[in-house]
Amino acid sequence: MAIILSLSTNGLPITGPTMSSVEALEAECLHQFGVAPRKTDCRGSFIKLTWFRGLKDRIVLNDDVHIQMYVKCHIMLLFGTILFRDKSGATVHWNFLPLLRNFGQII
Repeated sequence: MAIILSLSTNGLPITGPTMSSVEALEAECLHQFGVAPRKTDCRGSFIKLTWFRGLKDRIVLNDDVHIQMYVKCHIMLLFGTILFRDKSGATVHWNFLPLLRNFGQII
């Protein structure tokens, strides 16, 4: 990954638990975006990219909170399409969401 994207690999690794409960997925989405995907928007521990695209399209960029939500959606779309694409190219594992919680520390 470092060679492909010219990313620095110095520093601590990013790790975390892989949770697969639907309740935890819903709680994380509610915390991050104020809305949770429907069961039809999920496939096991994966969220359909169409859900993130739809959410991103509906966000009005009128304050920092909404701008952060927009950027988080965009990052999840990058994870699901470029960085960690699955066979279908239609979903992204939700275990990346907790990594975006402390948005101020990312940038």
